[in-house]
Amino acid sequence: MEIVDDFGLPVAAVRPEDLDHERAPWTGLEQPVAVVRMTNPPPEMWDELARRGFVRKPATLTWVARLGESEDAFLGGIPHKSRQYVHRARRRMAAEGVREVVEDRVSAAALDPFLDLYEERIAAMRYGVAFARRFRTAILEGPEKYFGVFLYRADELIGGCLALECPDESAIRIRWSAVTEPARRAGYPRPVYCTALQVAREKGYTWATLGDDPNLYGHLAQPGLFTFKSRMGFEAVASQDFADPGAWDEADLVLSLDRLSGPALMLEYADGTGLGTGPAPGALTAAHPGNGRPARRLLRARLVIDAPVDVQQFSAAFLSGTVVGPVARG
Repeated sequence: MEIVDDFGLPVAAVRPEDLDHERAPWTGLEQPVAVVRMTNPPPEMWDELARRGFVRKPATLTWVARLGESEDAFLGGIPHKSRQYVHRARRRMAAEGVREVVEDRVSAAALDPFLDLYEERIAAMRYGVAFARRFRTAILEGPEKYFGVFLYRADELIGGCLALECPDESAIRIRWSAVTEPARRAGYPRPVYCTALQVAREKGYTWATLGDDPNLYGHLAQPGLFTFKSRMGFEAVASQDFADPGAWDEADLVLSLDRLSGPALMLEYADGTGLGTGPAPGALTAAHPGNGRPARRLLRARLVIDAPVDVQQFSAAFLSGTVVGPVARG
């Protein structure tokens, strides 16, 4: 067993041999850990992990949506209230004179203020990690192709997003987004994303992704992000089920919410097979009959709580259900 710092979260990384004894090696530590994690647990360990309360899951989630033939058709498939939020935000943008600018080739003049804003917003997060600036040269010079959607009030950049074009996947990947706090309260991220999706449609793409999230909401990503993305019409799938052969599985045991923003939310495998049994890389080309979605393994929500929560806000049509429970006793 090794104790690691996962961006501020104390994690006990365990191996199969660490579970040979009934007494858990992570009990009685001088500095208690928040999560116990086994990476790529072998199938013969699944029953033992389940007995000890571990959650078997993909390590990362990719949020994916089929673009459809038009924005109207796409918005028609999301909840009514979310659709209203998009229209309301656009009306407010028009009333406030906010300009929306699409750059098919992202310029340094737009990118550098965006990176400053992105880092400012990340710095306000408890465990935020700013990765975008290290990709500055790649965004500006390629060889991969990015486009950007930016919001301006007069000459001030107040928000935007950067999308990577992936022709081999017939998809765009919205990699980074940021808006000022007033723009966030006004709901401006929604129309920014909608514009990015429309650009992708016009370019002939079939799919869009809205980020790859670590599958432990309450740490780097907050539980509210799950609700926002699902109500924007995106579905969370195991990253390895969406053309990411480098993704992996893990099993987590949450021992404490003290270092997490409760509730902790994870999406676990729900089909009884779970880890290591997913489609081969390239599953993007396979689809469920009749719905045109990428082939994927079934997931369900697992909430770890220490106080009552509104479970309904973490429900979604693409999930098989929701399981709620307290932190593990170890």
